[in-house]
Amino acid sequence: MMQRKHVMVEKLSHFLGGSELREVNRVYRTFVPHVRRYWKRFALAYLALFAAMIMNLLKPWPLKIIFDYILLNKPMPRRFLFLTALASDDKLILLAVLCAGIVAIFFLESLCTFVRKYFMAGAGERSVNDIRQQVFGHLQMLEHRTERSADLVVRLTSDIDSLKLLLTQYIQTLVNYVFTFVGIGVTLLLMDWHLTLWALAVAPPLYVISLFFSVRVAELTRRRRAKESEVASLVQETVTSQDVVQAFAGEEQEKKRFAEQSEESLNAAIERVRVSKGFGRTVEVIIAAGTAIVVYFGARRVLAGFITPGDLIVFISYLRDLYRPVGGLSELIIDLGGSLVCGERVAEILETKIKVADAPDAREAPPFRGDVVFEKVTFGYSHGAPVLQELSFRASPGERVALIGSSGTGKTTVVNLLLRFYDPWEGRILIDGQDIRRFTLKSLREQISAVLQEPLLFRRTIRENITYGKPDASVEETVDAAKAAQAHDFIVRLPDEYDTSLREGGANLSGGERQRIALARAILKNAPIFIFDEPVIGLDAATETKLNETLERLMEGKTTFTIAHRFSTIVKADLILMIEEGRIVEQGTHEQLLAGSARYRRLYDLQRPGPEREGGDAERG
Repeated sequence: MMQRKHVMVEKLSHFLGGSELREVNRVYRTFVPHVRRYWKRFALAYLALFAAMIMNLLKPWPLKIIFDYILLNKPMPRRFLFLTALASDDKLILLAVLCAGIVAIFFLESLCTFVRKYFMAGAGERSVNDIRQQVFGHLQMLEHRTERSADLVVRLTSDIDSLKLLLTQYIQTLVNYVFTFVGIGVTLLLMDWHLTLWALAVAPPLYVISLFFSVRVAELTRRRRAKESEVASLVQETVTSQDVVQAFAGEEQEKKRFAEQSEESLNAAIERVRVSKGFGRTVEVIIAAGTAIVVYFGARRVLAGFITPGDLIVFISYLRDLYRPVGGLSELIIDLGGSLVCGERVAEILETKIKVADAPDAREAPPFRGDVVFEKVTFGYSHGAPVLQELSFRASPGERVALIGSSGTGKTTVVNLLLRFYDPWEGRILIDGQDIRRFTLKSLREQISAVLQEPLLFRRTIRENITYGKPDASVEETVDAAKAAQAHDFIVRLPDEYDTSLREGGANLSGGERQRIALARAILKNAPIFIFDEPVIGLDAATETKLNETLERLMEGKTTFTIAHRFSTIVKADLILMIEEGRIVEQGTHEQLLAGSARYRRLYDLQRPGPEREGGDAERG
């Protein structure tokens, strides 16, 4: 217990030392430009806020007049004489006027509150939409994403929603609390400074308690957010790996894992609710104690003749509004801590450095001829662990290059660097004699068609997936590309043909069908440089043969990079690069390597069919 108390004291000192204020400043500095864009809406919301505060200050005064000057027949003060003139000295008319005034004050306060919330909500939603778009756009430019995709979804949705409260509602609430406290405090001091001091006696303990609770709630919020991200990641992993789970009968194992993670998230959420609600109840008890103190001493001052009963009614009516900012400020600090955690998580994304970006002097790439050169390129995904080491080669315009080697040797990394998903640590990559870092990313990638190892499709129609690289393509062009990819026949058998909507990842298509849609997308783009990472994987032999024939015609005059393990693709390449441990160990044509490379010969012998499977000596000699 003593150790935990010591830890809490340290955290409180940390809070008082300004670390939380620095985080608030960091978050606001990052996101306030989006809020400032809608300053007119915020200005109207604040005008309505101040009008509502004035109405709130007027609420108790009709009751004071009714109680003191109508029921107790006390003489009307000079500042209220206009009311007697309005009612022609008739108390019943005056009573009706005051009751109508009560209704009018409440109506105007409600109207002002509606206007405030309407404009604040509109400005807040627009600001959040802008922030979400900025964060999403920034994500598209990141070279390397350390966060899991499910965690990013949480940050883009619920975390940004919590950030909205931090940027809009909490500021307005703070302004409301400050001005309400000052306005009511000054009013009460003018009425009776003795009672005001007794009323303010509970403020210091409320503030101190709020500091302790806010530190604990912020800690629990971070823990809960982390657990929510873990749960989201587990769900995504399980859903995307559903075939593996079912094939290995791992349903119960996955249920157990999910239950454990979900339980931890639940415990963190319950603990946060327990602490925050416990704080709320503590505040209510302290406010009740303060009210009792004021009632006791106020009644004594009424009996002593220092104030009227109406003054005490007004004082007590104001009392909850006086305590509400004090207790509310304490709760606001707690909520601020929770939203601040979410703001930090969103800011972390924007603060992640974009390592692959357009240079200040980058220019639009001219039409490529397709002369590609790697000059002593060294690169790795982790510091100190290079995947490619001083890799050099040249692909002449229109040449077909095959990259071969065992898994993990760097073949896919070569094409990733050509697409500028990453930049080399050392060396450079040239296209038509120009360093590709001199071109804008958009103009570079627009001239490269790619079919990556995993045929990723969008949750859109087949037509939209095929035309993704060329949105303005005509129907004829789209159909021609599908036919070239051997996809047209199965597409027209679907109920909506090219307008068939795909599920996430193209789940309503087979692996081979997804592959052909991805190939059609690359073919339609018709760029001067093509990249194929296992282009015929998942296809049957007949389809593969037809597709290879089509690709042969389409690739004429285009520089093509193919990562393949099947020699049906490799043997027709103009240049074969055998990569091992990030270096080119052999290069040449199929015939040259077959004659002069023992490595290549072994690899070829592993795949060529033997006589026992062919029924003869077809491959001998």
